[in-house]
Amino acid sequence: MGYLLSSALVVVYLLAGVAHAGILDTLNWARSDKIDVNLPWLPYENETRCYDELGCLNITRSWYHLIHRPFNVFPLPRSVINTRFILYTRLNPTEGQFIKANNQSIEKSNLDIKKKIKFIIHGFIDTPLSNWVGDMKDELLKNQDMNVIVVDWAGGSLPLYTQATANTRLVGLEVAYLINYLNKNYEVNAKDIHIIGHSLGAHTAGYAGASVPGLGRITGLDPAEPYFQES
Repeated sequence: MGYLLSSALVVVYLLAGVAHAGILDTLNWARSDKIDVNLPWLPYENETRCYDELGCLNITRSWYHLIHRPFNVFPLPRSVINTRFILYTRLNPTEGQFIKANNQSIEKSNLDIKKKIKFIIHGFIDTPLSNWVGDMKDELLKNQDMNVIVVDWAGGSLPLYTQATANTRLVGLEVAYLINYLNKNYEVNAKDIHIIGHSLGAHTAGYAGASVPGLGRITGLDPAEPYFQES
């Protein structure tokens, strides 16, 4: 009995060693970014999708990482994410005004193009109704007479996480389009705009900034790590 137990322990030890070595080899291979082989789970590789006036997004092989980002999808439709912009100023510190990138909406609102603009973008499984969003908006308006625009992308921030990360790319384009619209039609200087994002909202801010030349500032609050490390 003792012999059988000892033999079994030896076999388990050897198998564990082989498995450990295999895992290490896989991790080392992944860290080397050797993703240039024909992997079966790249369903959208080299596809491009366009979103009306916002522009186009693609998924290339560079978006994939064997360990850290093995799956990629395109954002949900704009109508599902339903990105909305809620404006607060000292004239309306508690009752937000929904604004869009068109003259009628902008000119009916309290947006003061002579004052600085700060965007607040919530994160994963979050909404613009979260306490921290309201607290930040209040403190910003208390500190300075400015425009605070809260970005509502609650329709795209829900699980699955992989889908939510993809949605941030499209929300970033929505934010960038509004900023560029204000710059083109109202001469709002991009350097006077500050985007603040939390969790996945921080990455949304980054995607927006990539499409806004000369953007003044981006602040990422506890940026989400999964799907963005080693990228």
